[in-house]
Amino acid sequence: MKIIRLTSVFIILIISFLGLNLNAQTKAPEPKSGFSLTKKILQNHLNYPKDALEQKKGGKITVYYDVDDAGNATNYRVENAFDEQCAEEAIRLVKMIEWKPAIKDGKPVAYNDYYTVEFSAKSYKKAEDKNPRPMLPQQEYPAQKSNKVFNNKELHQSPMPYFENKNMNMATYLRLNLRFPDQAKQFEIQGTVKLSFIIETDGRASNILVENSVGGGCDNEAIRLVQNLLWTPGVKNDSLVRTRMTQDITFQIGERNYYDGNSY
Repeated sequence: MKIIRLTSVFIILIISFLGLNLNAQTKAPEPKSGFSLTKKILQNHLNYPKDALEQKKGGKITVYYDVDDAGNATNYRVENAFDEQCAEEAIRLVKMIEWKPAIKDGKPVAYNDYYTVEFSAKSYKKAEDKNPRPMLPQQEYPAQKSNKVFNNKELHQSPMPYFENKNMNMATYLRLNLRFPDQAKQFEIQGTVKLSFIIETDGRASNILVENSVGGGCDNEAIRLVQNLLWTPGVKNDSLVRTRMTQDITFQIGERNYYDGNSY
């Protein structure tokens, strides 16, 4: 009986020790959009330097930075890189990311962190040849060098969806391109997904967050639709600036249900 009691005490002590160690561990900063989506977003923004692309240079570049207890990142730097222009592009991309701060003992703390950007000339060229990304026409204003994000009310000109076809608008774009997810069809899930995101000065969205979730695959479809859009960037003081935006995308089932042949 005494042996059993001693064993029980020993086990409790081990569990307590492990618990203390787990609590003492620091959880590193995370992109607000999550690592998986952030990787896709950065790929969508990547402008492969021309010389490196022609010379088929590729590899991984690690960008180091400091994240304070409010999630603000500063002091971006690269220690080693296979190409200087690719290093500059990697820093430009990582600067787009908004962070959740590191957590220690349940509280946000400052943290020295890093993010690795991969360059593959072969993959980039193959993707562009197969499905070239649409590009904005030359803009009247230069991009502001500051990384500051503005709200619509602070701007002299708000971002607007850009379509080469002048007869296209947001409603038409959504109607023609929305793919009602199979899971949502099966379970007759409908509703409005609300996304928040930043329109970068290149006209593409970054830091996409789901503010109102519907589920059934609708969230991912809404993200896809926003990722594939181009916008004319916001303008402040004759400069293109980063702008925080929101977009509602509604998934609505028709009068007849899926099993009766509704095409959605």
